[in-house]
Amino acid sequence: MWAVLRGRQHTVAVLPSLRGLPANQPVVLFLRAFTDDAGLSRVAALRWLWLLFGSTGVTPSMVRTEEDQVARAVLPFGRMVALGRPSDELPRLGAERSYASDEDWRAEVLATLDRARLVVLVAGAGRSLAWEVEQVVGRVHPTRFILLVARDEYQYEQFRSALGDRFPRRLPSYPRPGLRQRVLRGRYVRAAIWFDADWTPHLGVLDGRAPFAGFGRRTQRVLRRVLRPVYQRAGLPLRATPTVDRPEEVNVVIALIATFWLGLAMWWVLLIGQVDDVITALGGDQYGEGGSESGVHDVSVLHIAAGMWPLWVVLVPGLAMWLYRVWCGGPIAITLARVHCLMLPVLVLTGAVLAVLFFANMEGNVESVAGEGRANGILVLFALGLALVLALAGFEWMVLYAAALLALCVVGFGVATALLIRYDVREWVDSRL
Repeated sequence: MWAVLRGRQHTVAVLPSLRGLPANQPVVLFLRAFTDDAGLSRVAALRWLWLLFGSTGVTPSMVRTEEDQVARAVLPFGRMVALGRPSDELPRLGAERSYASDEDWRAEVLATLDRARLVVLVAGAGRSLAWEVEQVVGRVHPTRFILLVARDEYQYEQFRSALGDRFPRRLPSYPRPGLRQRVLRGRYVRAAIWFDADWTPHLGVLDGRAPFAGFGRRTQRVLRRVLRPVYQRAGLPLRATPTVDRPEEVNVVIALIATFWLGLAMWWVLLIGQVDDVITALGGDQYGEGGSESGVHDVSVLHIAAGMWPLWVVLVPGLAMWLYRVWCGGPIAITLARVHCLMLPVLVLTGAVLAVLFFANMEGNVESVAGEGRANGILVLFALGLALVLALAGFEWMVLYAAALLALCVVGFGVATALLIRYDVREWVDSRL
């Protein structure tokens, strides 16, 4: 994941100047002390506790720095821009950066303050942000200003004691953290303060609602919730409209998954409906010793399908909900689809290889095969035996049906895996978060 972060830094474009941004483009100005850059570059998805208990597989879309999450949370207000630290080897992820000299940086900040739709300032330690705070209070309407509490209570109290008197109304004290805040807090950004038109402050703590759900993007999600009054006051949605259309590859994958599982369920229904005919074709007694021609066993496929209602109640709604989330671009649903399309063909092919090895070694070492090979290849052996029975009974179309499902599983899901890891699919999922 370090390579993912480093690679993204190489792709970040550097702005030539904040004053050179298009006049009709809404922007969010991000102010902070350079000493907070390291903390704002932390990634919650790489915390060991979440990796150990809450991860279904870390994907690049989950690897987001705290600053990147803040930028995505305020995206409805505009693109977030900032001045970069002159000593940066590469621009950090999050706000788009411009680099200015010691003589020009104040002019850059003032020009952007006057046009910014929103100003976000991270409460740094001491008086390092004194000039920025004075300019914000003097030039920016309070409804366009957000103060972020970062790192810990001690840093915020330092900022509050040093610069709190610059605000028309004193900043609120940091609330005593409860158990939920201690356990479900963000990686670096702890709280957000927004203001009324008369500079009355409102502090909201950034704590999650579930221990591990969306932990890699918790700051982004919770910051939206805390700042909901700010979005509503500005008449903006909590999320920016996605700029990337749904790729056709997603529709293809949904069709492949739905076709396979619904086709497999119908195959079993048809198989059960043909059991009596198979027994008769093989020379057995269709009704058994206690049966008769009274119609007890003369059940249509529709009756059998209706009798398997528990299968449809579980399969159809569950499959529909999952595929709907895939269609919407849900990151967990997409990840499950990738794992499903990758692992199912692997399991099927592994079982087939073990079955072949079982037959090859039956004459040589029956005892060893009976232990390991038979246990691993038993499902494939059952499938092969069932296919042989159907073929002998004259139901070759059922065998062809099963072969088509097998080909769909191995070839179709292999193609689906390749489609789901394409760059345009990952960009589409990323744009909806």
